[in-house]
Amino acid sequence: MRTDETGARAVVGSPGSLEAALDLLVAAAARGPGVEDTDRVALAERVVRDAVAELQATQSALTEALIASQDRQLAVEALARINLRGTASDDTLSLLLDRALSITDSRQVLLFEGHEVVLVRGDGGDLDAHVRLVHAALEAAPDDAVRAVASDTAVIGVLDPEGETEQHIAFFRSGDRPFSTADVPLIEAIVSAIGIMLAFRELHRHEFERAAVEREHQLASVLAQSVISTEPPPSTGVDVFAHTVPAALTGGDFYVFGRSTGAIWFAVGDVAGKGLPAAMLMTRAVAACRIAFLTRPDDSVVDVFQRIEDELFDHLDDVGVFITLAVGVIREDTGEVSLVNAGHSPVVFSGAEVEAVKASVPPLGVIRGRVPRVWTTVLGPDDTLVIGSDGLAEQTDPDGEQYGYDRFTDLCRSARGRSSTELGRIVFGAVDGFARGAAPSDDATLMVIRRGRTPA
Repeated sequence: MRTDETGARAVVGSPGSLEAALDLLVAAAARGPGVEDTDRVALAERVVRDAVAELQATQSALTEALIASQDRQLAVEALARINLRGTASDDTLSLLLDRALSITDSRQVLLFEGHEVVLVRGDGGDLDAHVRLVHAALEAAPDDAVRAVASDTAVIGVLDPEGETEQHIAFFRSGDRPFSTADVPLIEAIVSAIGIMLAFRELHRHEFERAAVEREHQLASVLAQSVISTEPPPSTGVDVFAHTVPAALTGGDFYVFGRSTGAIWFAVGDVAGKGLPAAMLMTRAVAACRIAFLTRPDDSVVDVFQRIEDELFDHLDDVGVFITLAVGVIREDTGEVSLVNAGHSPVVFSGAEVEAVKASVPPLGVIRGRVPRVWTTVLGPDDTLVIGSDGLAEQTDPDGEQYGYDRFTDLCRSARGRSSTELGRIVFGAVDGFARGAAPSDDATLMVIRRGRTPA
């Protein structure tokens, strides 16, 4: 008896207690009712009831844990769905931190940029002590993504590690409710979600700034391009075409015209570099050419070139930039052309033979005071002077092959019998067709000068 009763009691609370109790009940039923069996049945009944109660308690705990887990998951999902369109203001960030405060059951959440607190949510108490704690933790372990400190009453996470500004978020609880290991995955998820949102906020800020700069560049491009003469001076003795296509919003290529008694002055230039800096230098170069054309209309082409160089050299030398320039003058009655080439290419004369007009001095801004050699000729009825920029000859196709200076020179051979406008369209069309959609690598500028005015 005692042995049986002791053995029965030994199973109470053990992993197999329910199974042992059921065995006792089966055995009692098989032998029939008796005093000893009644004791054993009562004991087995208690075991079964205790086991059922334990199972119910376990089920209730698991249900509560599952509900809490689902609630936290939904809360994290709600956190991730917070709308960050626009500039993601401090109000939006405050909403993010309020959600994080609630989800983690924290008493205080701090957002740091660098070592400065930028937002505080929750209980404002012990703020100075909490800030000092975070500073000490960051100095001790700056590379940890998520870390618990101060007896597990604080957890610190890194936000957007790849961002320009070092950012952290710190969660604080009271000493009687420390963070546990189970809280770490939740906090990691929250830190990741807020980090992604802040990264998008930073990206949006950069996009906003880039759009503002782009608009400024567009305005500068309009202003810069407006300084270029759109049409050459009207003339019955000279037929001129001029056109430029910037490779970007702003460009460094330019052309300029001027007038003197019975003659037309012209210049084609290319500022080294691209974008807004080149465009700003381009406007200065255009102004220098115009001043020289207006104040020295009857001087030689060498004098005009040197006046332009004197106006630009010091500024170009200061900024370390140069300008290639072809400047010349054509007499309307005789077709006589005088031209100075300062490092510019391509410049092609198409007459009985086709020849490249080579540079006689370096580009402006390289060496000052060199006296240039003047190229002169008299344009016959079918002769053409073509001044391009390297953006035409150096245009590449999708395979990286350049159009080339030889192709450009051969194209100029087709100038005979064509008006300047017709040849200009042919050149741009040929280069564009060669590119087959490839983006231009540089500005493209072309000036064509002929005698007379042949209808296009």
